[in-house]
Amino acid sequence: MNATSSTAMGLSFGDIVLILVPTFILAATAFIAPYVIERWKHKFFAPKLCFEFFHRAPYCHRTEMRTSSERFPVDYFSFVVVNEGKLQAEQCEAVIEMIRKENSSGGLEEWVGFLPVSLIWSGVKDSKYVTIQPGRRIFCNIGRIHHPQHEPGSAYKDISEEEKRKNKFFFELWRTFFVQWDCLVPGKYQIEIAVYSSNSERVSKKFNLAWSGNWKDKERDMLNELVIWLD
Repeated sequence: MNATSSTAMGLSFGDIVLILVPTFILAATAFIAPYVIERWKHKFFAPKLCFEFFHRAPYCHRTEMRTSSERFPVDYFSFVVVNEGKLQAEQCEAVIEMIRKENSSGGLEEWVGFLPVSLIWSGVKDSKYVTIQPGRRIFCNIGRIHHPQHEPGSAYKDISEEEKRKNKFFFELWRTFFVQWDCLVPGKYQIEIAVYSSNSERVSKKFNLAWSGNWKDKERDMLNELVIWLD
């Protein structure tokens, strides 16, 4: 009956299919297209964060720390985060996520139980977040070495008396925990640093450090005492 009725109206089953299928495709396209376009726009215009580091100035540089009564040299070591995307990257946070230390066999052992800690952006003291505009390069501090006569104490509760006497590489942390290291004693390490943003993908890099524990009075000589390179 249906076939006869359709034929009587001049439409075959094949004609109906030819009419309905394109109509369905057009309706689906109209529904999906805005979503696809928005996804494409987000991917094309989204922020794109990248790391940049070289073992030389200005990434590694000496400055002077001043107190009310004295001045002394401090060497800072930093990396750069670059936004190569089309939109600003919002609420960017740099985090030390993992530390590995070289053992007696030359292998790297992860510090089990290490809590991720936020680093300080260069020149930013009141927030652990920054906004990075397209094309902008922002420095983030990894850590610093004080002149041995002016070295601060570590907040780590389990540091030994022997380790207290050694020159240390202090992380530039937004917040210090007493239950874990806030610095590195002489040795070889690998540090994984990640950068998070509220509107872009997480990016990370592994920084290798070889720290002799020696202080040199010339800035260029310190580059041979603490060597940092990307993995």
